[in-house]
Amino acid sequence: MERIEADELWYTPTLDVSLNRWFSDYEEARRTLDAEGGFLLPYRRHFFVCEPEVVRALGLDPEDPDWNLVGRDAALPADEQAMRRLRDKRERAARGL
Repeated sequence: MERIEADELWYTPTLDVSLNRWFSDYEEARRTLDAEGGFLLPYRRHFFVCEPEVVRALGLDPEDPDWNLVGRDAALPADEQAMRRLRDKRERAARGL
C-alpha cells in the first residue's frame, strides 16, 4: 500500500468548503493558533489553522487526547509519539480503513 506524502497528509480538496486561515510562515500561523485556537496543520510549504470540523472531515476526532499532547500543532508537535499516533490514524482514515 502506497504511503501518503507527508506534505499532503493533512489536507484534501474536499476541505475547500471550509474557511481556514492560511499562512506561508509557520511563526505567523503559530501566533494565530495561540491567539485564536484551533488546529495548526501543514500542507506542502504552507500552514493552515482550522476548526474542529476540519479535523473531523479528515476522519479524526478533535477531542483525541493526542491533539493536546502535540499542542494542536501538526507542523511542529510538542510530542513526537502522540504525533506518530495521529499521523497513523490520519493515514488509515485517508485510505478508508
